[in-house]
Amino acid sequence: MKQMEDVMSIEEANHIDELTGLHNLTGILEHLQGHDKYSASANTIIIFINVMNFKVFNQKYGFAGGNDFLRGMASELQKIFPDELIARIGGDQFIVLGNSIIEEEILEKMEEFREAVHNYEKGLKMKIKAGIYRAKGNEDDPVIMVDRAKMACDDIIRVYDRDNNFYTEELDKRNELRQYVIDNFENAFKQRYFRVYYQKEVRSITRKVCGYEALARWLDPKYGIISPAVFIEVLESVHLIHRLDIYMIDQVCCDLRDDINSGYEVEPISVNLSRLDFELCDIMSEIDKCRERYDIPKKLLHIEVTESAIAAGADFLGKHIKKFRDAGYEVWMDDFGAGYSSFNNLKDYDFDVVKIDMGFLREFETNQKSRIILASIVHMAKELGIHTLAEGVETEEQYEFLLKIGCEKMQGYLFGKPKPVSEFVRNVDCSSEISEEFEYSSYYDDIGTVNFLNNTPLRPKTMEIMIKLPIAIAELCEDKVSFIYANEAYMEFIREMGASDIEEANRIVHSSEVEDTRGLSKILKMAEGSYNQRSEADLVLNGNVVNTKVRFLSRHGDKAAFALVSRNITAEKSAHTMDDYSALVMHLMNLYNRIDVFDEDGNIENVFINGNQKAITDVERRTAIAIEVYSNMHIAEPERERFKAFFDMNTVHDRISKSGQQYLIDYYKSVIPGEEGRILMYIILPFFYNGKWRFIAACRYIDELNELVKEMSQL
Repeated sequence: MKQMEDVMSIEEANHIDELTGLHNLTGILEHLQGHDKYSASANTIIIFINVMNFKVFNQKYGFAGGNDFLRGMASELQKIFPDELIARIGGDQFIVLGNSIIEEEILEKMEEFREAVHNYEKGLKMKIKAGIYRAKGNEDDPVIMVDRAKMACDDIIRVYDRDNNFYTEELDKRNELRQYVIDNFENAFKQRYFRVYYQKEVRSITRKVCGYEALARWLDPKYGIISPAVFIEVLESVHLIHRLDIYMIDQVCCDLRDDINSGYEVEPISVNLSRLDFELCDIMSEIDKCRERYDIPKKLLHIEVTESAIAAGADFLGKHIKKFRDAGYEVWMDDFGAGYSSFNNLKDYDFDVVKIDMGFLREFETNQKSRIILASIVHMAKELGIHTLAEGVETEEQYEFLLKIGCEKMQGYLFGKPKPVSEFVRNVDCSSEISEEFEYSSYYDDIGTVNFLNNTPLRPKTMEIMIKLPIAIAELCEDKVSFIYANEAYMEFIREMGASDIEEANRIVHSSEVEDTRGLSKILKMAEGSYNQRSEADLVLNGNVVNTKVRFLSRHGDKAAFALVSRNITAEKSAHTMDDYSALVMHLMNLYNRIDVFDEDGNIENVFINGNQKAITDVERRTAIAIEVYSNMHIAEPERERFKAFFDMNTVHDRISKSGQQYLIDYYKSVIPGEEGRILMYIILPFFYNGKWRFIAACRYIDELNELVKEMSQL
């Protein structure tokens, strides 16, 4: 009798999970196949529970911490499902077996369970998935019930926004299709059922095609088009995905070679790699072989890796990402924001482009938060020096918004559905009217670095999405200036200058009869030629004094691109201040490179600048400090003390009285880069206005003044 009890005790022990004290898989199957209250019936409910990122938890807190977490899960499941049988079937997977739980109750209890698990997470957010199977009463084997609950759970493992999934007949059909994929993929390769479909990538600012994404399609004689969502997942699960990806890359290189030989415009193609590609083969070597076979340059192949793949194998993939980039390939992060978002990915690894997941645009019209998030992603990417592409663009409203916030490229049905090479009309689709000349890609990439969501686009600043700073992009072709982009603030500035839109503004600046606009091309050239590729000048436009800061962006051939920030000084200054300065500036700006006004309270205001000097007053308006800073930047060292004494406003009246003149004048050597050694002439003129003394200080190069005098003498 005791021997029989010992045998039963041993059997029962074999049914128990040592870590949690729950049943194990053998134990729960025994109950399902037995005759107690948990035996399989038409009322049986099985909940299959899986923890998605438990491996990360173990890595961070060790196996002891992981075990504590699993014991906590077991305890909470027993509290929340007191009348059901609970089992841990291995690793981080659990089963709840019951006979009387209704659907609504299951969902409520699972939410209660997830909330309870927060107490054991130690700050690391855990994702818990649940697959639910409701018996039909006609199952031949109770094991099928567990398999179907697991199948329902596995079906949503990669679906970020779904935590619960009920088994359905549709899921069963998809499972049949998955099995068909496993059984027939070899034949699909042999019969070339796999095809490459190409989806356009469009440059936002020009709306021209600037690239394509290569997408895999399985054209099957039995099922028709088999969705990539089915066969890619299956091929990954059986570790055959690398064969498909190498096949795709070979076809892409073949098509690129045909494009090159055709004489039409050739655009780079981005290819998607699975995380498993890096584990199952030397994928970069395989890609290099394909390229060399068809003589395709690296710059025509862009490598895409999904953010979920990076999150799943960050340390491993990080080395390969660096290897690709070091070899000269562009590496793009696909599906950014799809649910696995970790800003650490952008912090720890270098990417050339982030592709913003189409999920943000699905709620574009109904959820204003989507717009803020999109703008924030674009801003962040630009601050990190990463280019942006938005997926899933379907409406003109979406296009206009993405253009406004500075998203550089777009992809979606608005520009066309994916299609195979056989459906391209080459003389149209690959013409220069539709497609970008590839040699201009780096030119437009340079333009894309401008951040239209930053108040100070010419230097790093904190983010402000609702931008008030007028920013524009201008192109200079020989002496012809054209605006190709303007944000809303700059459009308002354009209207103040008398133009209703960009087209009218371009007509004005193109007109040789408008004298005021000729100075614009001059300061653009000045920026390109300066040591820091920046310039600043005040121009008189339509009766207004306009200050324009310029940064040179890029040149290709006879085209050069610039970023501009312009302010209407006349409109910004108060009425009485303009009475003080405007008439003076109008008369003197054609004679001097720089005009500043000092007051008797020890302040300085820069009112006009045209050249490579710095305004200084942008950061300091106290006279003594501003003069110290200015002298160190612009005046030769041996002459700086004399220069500071010359600009001592407390002694100006005495010095003028002793000179017998109405002004002071002196000369100093310049140390401005590119203009070293040239002689600068400075003049100070006092005047009394509104009860206070003010002092006009003007500056110009003496050699330019001599040329002006010579020209006037010849009139």
